[in-house]
Order: sequence, then structure tokens, then C-alpha cells
Amino acid sequence: MRQKQPLRLYLMMSLLFLGMIGMLLQLYRISESGDAVQAGVRQGKYHLQVPLAEGMVYDRFLRPLHQTEDRLLAVVSPTPETVAAILPKLRDKTAVSDQLKSVSPFVCELTETVTETPNLRVLEGKTCRSGPQTAQHLLGYRQNGKGVAGLAASFDSLLTGYDSAADVMFTVDARGAALPGDESSLQMNREAGGGLVTALDVQVQKIAETALRTVLPNGGAAVVLDSECGDILACASVPVYNPDDLAASLDDPGSPFLNRALCAYNVGSVFKLAVAATALECRPNAEYCCECEGSTEVYGQRFRCHAIAGHGLLDLRGAMTVSCNPYFISLTQLLPAADLHQTARLLGFGQPIQLAQGLTADAGRLQTAEELGVPAEKANFSFGQGKLLATPLHIAAMTACIANGGYWTVPRLVAGETPDGKTVTHEQEPYSRRVLKPETAARLREIMTAVLADPDHSNGAPSNVTAGGKTSTAQTGQFAPDGTEYCHAWMTGFFPADAPKYTVTVFVENGGSGNSTAAPVFRRIIEEMTRAGL
Repeated sequence: MRQKQPLRLYLMMSLLFLGMIGMLLQLYRISESGDAVQAGVRQGKYHLQVPLAEGMVYDRFLRPLHQTEDRLLAVVSPTPETVAAILPKLRDKTAVSDQLKSVSPFVCELTETVTETPNLRVLEGKTCRSGPQTAQHLLGYRQNGKGVAGLAASFDSLLTGYDSAADVMFTVDARGAALPGDESSLQMNREAGGGLVTALDVQVQKIAETALRTVLPNGGAAVVLDSECGDILACASVPVYNPDDLAASLDDPGSPFLNRALCAYNVGSVFKLAVAATALECRPNAEYCCECEGSTEVYGQRFRCHAIAGHGLLDLRGAMTVSCNPYFISLTQLLPAADLHQTARLLGFGQPIQLAQGLTADAGRLQTAEELGVPAEKANFSFGQGKLLATPLHIAAMTACIANGGYWTVPRLVAGETPDGKTVTHEQEPYSRRVLKPETAARLREIMTAVLADPDHSNGAPSNVTAGGKTSTAQTGQFAPDGTEYCHAWMTGFFPADAPKYTVTVFVENGGSGNSTAAPVFRRIIEEMTRAGL
């Protein structure tokens, strides 16, 4: 009996083993059945976030400042059919080589559209073109999805909030493969088109940038304002950095990251407009005349005129036309230092101009009334030299005040925002204040118009419209190896002369004579704007 027990045990184990094999075979048969796949595996949801477009920056007419191009994005559940359909039209096969071999849905970019199927969706998007953009210094750039310069940084949250994307969802099995027969679902998180609205005019901006490029390799800036409301229609700076190759721009000796329109420089004779304004405000009925003999002396310090033999007898209009320093030195001796300082202060000098958070025109340097009490400092101040520093935007704002009948308006860059690229919301109103009497502004406009009417001093006079203007050759106190002093070239003015609609200011770093270097750029901007019917 004892020998039969092991035999029974072996028999029972053999039967159990055979039963397990039978169960496994049955499970295998069920798993191979198409009807049993959805029931036999654990189902899940697979999301693909597809970025379609970034928040946009627009000009005043809701034209995009970004230079964009269309892109086609395919959301693919890889099957032999979908892979065959997209393969000839992939923009970059290498970028998706791994996904083509997988079972999970993925996103790729196509060169042209394909027919959609339940396993293949095609979405239209936009992307910024490579290379510098229009108004690059103002637009700035993003890195890793975050704005780090310009308006991209100032309005990072707003622009990111207007980024457009699609959420595509698949039902997948345990391997991550889309389940047969289940169509994907598509949900847009936001329609494309929303973003920031600026006061810029993209057409004027391009005109200014094209004209300014003629001064390269010198650095420079050009500002165009709407004289009445202070809107910044164009704000250009050269050279321009490449946002796609920041390392190269960092090493560029031309300092392309510098927005020269917002940087402070030696001003020179364009500041004579502020001095003349003070004189007209203090002595409105008096026309001061002075004899220029080629130089003048102030408490033992001699100041020379650029005309060695002198200009002879000059009134304010004549002195502005020939830009005579001795005349203005003599004129300021009649004016209280406090009045000179106050007028300059009211015209915005010595104060920053904030365009947006983190985007500000430098305050520059305005001498105090006490400093102007020193005769030599006051003499330098009379023709825009000495410690005085200002940005091209400050000079443009002063000129616009003259053009606008004596109202100084805060230059405006940001106009509002748009939820859809069609309507403007949260519009920011311009702010202005009266600084000069109407008759003072009118007299200065008459003088500036006369300056450009003189054929010997009118390299900036446009051929197709009347204008008023003033040039500068601003000394810097820095010298080239050959002993030549570096001078900045300036020109500022307005047009049309009889009803000034626009203000234009041009600055060329180390450009020498304003009439030779800045004036042709000034003239070209005005002529091109006039030809365009602006």
C-alpha cells in the first residue's frame, strides 16, 4: 500500500499540469481575437499638446510685426498607411525617425498637406522666420519659451497667454498604441491671433530701417513720431543682432544688442531749439541780434565758431540757419540759468521715458540750475555741449512739441492688446501737457522751415514735400588715433512744414557732420513716407 501513494501523487500532478496548459491555450486564443483587444487590455488616454502659434505683436493697424511663415503639423497615429502617407512630405525625417518606428502617436511637420484619416490629422500653424525681425530691438526675443529682451520680456505673461495650441487626445492600449476604431479628439486651447498692439506703423518702421542701414558700419538710430499724439511710428537702431545666433552678436564689436534710440549721447546744436524756446518764452517781443566775429570769450575762456572769419550780424533765425555758437552763447547770457533749466526739464530732458516695463529711454544728463550758474558750463549748454546728454527719443519728443503747437506728449509705444487680431482692448491713452506758448512754437517752426529752405544748409531738405529741421555735429571729447575728434551726427525736424504731421529724428554715432551724414537719412525717410502716401 505504501508503494501506491507516490504513484497517485504523480498522476494528480500530471493532470493538474495538463489542465494549466489548456487554460493558457484558451487565453492565447482569446487575446488574438480582434473583438477582445479592448476588453482584454487596460485602456488609457494619450494627450499630445501641439503648439500652433505664439502670441503676436502688432502695429497700430493690426499688422503683424513678426515676419511669420505658415507651417503644417501632422498628428499621426503610426500605421503602415499613415507612415506611407506622410513619409514623402516630412520636412525633417531625421527628427522623427524614432517616432516612425514606435506605436505611440506623435507630431511632425510637413512640407505640404495630406489627406486626413481617423489616424492622421493635419493642423495649420505659424512660426517666426529665422533671422532679425522688423523692429528687432523693440520686439526682443524668447529663449526656452520665455521672453528675455524687449517687448517679449516686458509682456511675457500677456504674450504667453495668447499662445495658441491644440490638445489632441487618443485612446491607447497598454503599449501606448491607439486603439483601432477609436477616433482622436481635438480641442483648441485658444484661437491664434491674440497679442500686443503697439503704436508702430510697420510700413514706416521698414522705411526707417532701410534708410538707416546706409550709415553702416557706424551705429545709429532713427525715430518717427506722430507729432500730435506722440505715437512712436518707427524706432530703428543699427546694427541689428541676430536672435538665432546670439553668441555671434555678443562678440560683434558694433554692439548690435544696443538700442541706440534709447541710449544717451552728446547732443550738440539740435539743443539750440530748447535754448531758443527759452529766449522766446522770456522775451517774446524782442528779436536779439549779435555780431559773430568767429569767436567769443566768457570769463577768460574762448569759444570759437566753426566759421573762422565769423558770420557777421545775426538774428535768431540767421543764427539757427548757420548754427552759430557765439550767437547762442551771447543769447544765454541774457537768460537766467533757472529758466534755461526749467524749459529743458519741461521738454523732457534729464528724465527717463518709460515705454514699457523694462524698456526705458535713458534719462541722460541735464545740468542743474546751479551748474548752469557757472559761466563756462552755461556757454557749453547754449549749443548743447558740456555735460548735457540725451537720447534720440528725447530729441524727437522735443521736436514734436514744437511741431504740435507747444504740447509735449509722452512718446507712446504700447497702444493696447487684441484678443483676436481684429479688435483692440485695454487701449492706453496718450498724455500731453502744454510746455511752450503757441506763438513760441510757431516761431520755432518758421525758423526751422527757413533752415531747410537755405540751399547751403539743406542736405536734409526733401524733394517732394516741405519740412523744417535742424542738424548737429556733437563733439564727444574722444579722439581717433590720428587725433581727429569723434563727433556724433544728428538731424531732427518735421513735415509737412505748414501742418506738421510727423516728426523725424536721426542720429549717427561717430558720424561726423550732421548735415553730411544724418541729413541724407532724414531726407530719405521723409521722401519715402511721402511717396507711400503716408
